[in-house]
Amino acid sequence: MNIAAALRGATIVLDDRAILRGLDLDIGPGLTIIRGNNGAGKTTLLRALAGLVPLARGTRTVTTPLLSIGHRPQLLRGLSARENLRFFAAFRGVSPDRVDDALDSWGIDGQMARRPVETLSAGQRRRAALARIDSEDASLVLLDEPFGELDDAATTLLRGAIARLASRSAAIVVATHGHHDLDGDAAQIVQL
Repeated sequence: MNIAAALRGATIVLDDRAILRGLDLDIGPGLTIIRGNNGAGKTTLLRALAGLVPLARGTRTVTTPLLSIGHRPQLLRGLSARENLRFFAAFRGVSPDRVDDALDSWGIDGQMARRPVETLSAGQRRRAALARIDSEDASLVLLDEPFGELDDAATTLLRGAIARLASRSAAIVVATHGHHDLDGDAAQIVQL
């Protein structure tokens, strides 16, 4: 299996408390589901894979470009959805040419895409953040509770995006409390 990311003996300590201890994990092509209760360490695990939290022990290896979309939309206030995605594309060194089509495919049409993100509903902000999947190139996509705030139509769009990523051999990691309907499509399920 081609490994997109790996943790070896990973221990993460936050506020003098070990969140994860001695974790070994390989992330390869396809869908990996990280499941657990509130406080189990799902978000911390994704943040460790993204390099956003330090390991107290162990190693982290990422062999491919990654995109991390947290449980908060991570959009810059004062900018429109379009401006946000163009900013992220420029930051990553990819052409912004796909931004408008990506937003439109996630139901953020032209006028809505030009409004400041703080004027959008929570579901619209989530859709705009998830549109980064289609506007940026990444072979490792980390999604933290991505179904939160999504209506049925957006949930269907997200399932389609996950399937498209998997069909091109990307590695997708979804942290979730539930969504057991994804289990049949998962390459692996990690229970915390």
